[in-house]
Amino acid sequence: MSRSLREAFEYRGCPTCHVLDKDEYDFMAKLQFQTTTEEKIRQEVVLSGGYCNFHFYQMARLASPAGNAILAKDLIKEEIREIEEKVSGITNEVDCSVCNHVMEREDLYLEEFKALLQEQSFQKEYDRTDGFCRIHLKRVLDSLKGGELSQYLLRTHLTHLKLLGVELETFVSKVRSTKRDMGAEKNSWLVAIEKWVGKKGLRIRPR
Repeated sequence: MSRSLREAFEYRGCPTCHVLDKDEYDFMAKLQFQTTTEEKIRQEVVLSGGYCNFHFYQMARLASPAGNAILAKDLIKEEIREIEEKVSGITNEVDCSVCNHVMEREDLYLEEFKALLQEQSFQKEYDRTDGFCRIHLKRVLDSLKGGELSQYLLRTHLTHLKLLGVELETFVSKVRSTKRDMGAEKNSWLVAIEKWVGKKGLRIRPR
């Protein structure tokens, strides 16, 4: 499914993390069905070593016990073959297809963001969001390599951080009092975590 980064602007948190979460879930849901019903797809997953730790547990939640058993059986069968035929010893190398898909989509969204960033109307839209997490902001800044757009992003990031800081103070204050009528600040703690480390399971690219 094709998405635009703009779709995430109405939600809390990093826009890129939000659309990546949606893409990741859609891809996993489709892939877990295919690995159960299509021999060719399942063998591709087996030959790649299955999934990384994070995505294997995520996929296991989407699949049925029987679906998990079918894939696990083929992974074990392949490892037995490799050991018996002395193709290789035990290896922990995995070429996770879900990780690869997420990284491809991540690259596309960040390129889309850089292209749209040239428009002042888009900048105004971005100003009203929570802004990027530190991971995605750094990737964009590294690719821009300075200049006016980099300065704009840093100024906007600073504004977003200050606003989030106020929300966190309000949240803590309300939790400690008897007044619990939470507003926009009710999810500020979760937005702050994502702001720092990105979405759950986000792979940090090596420099």
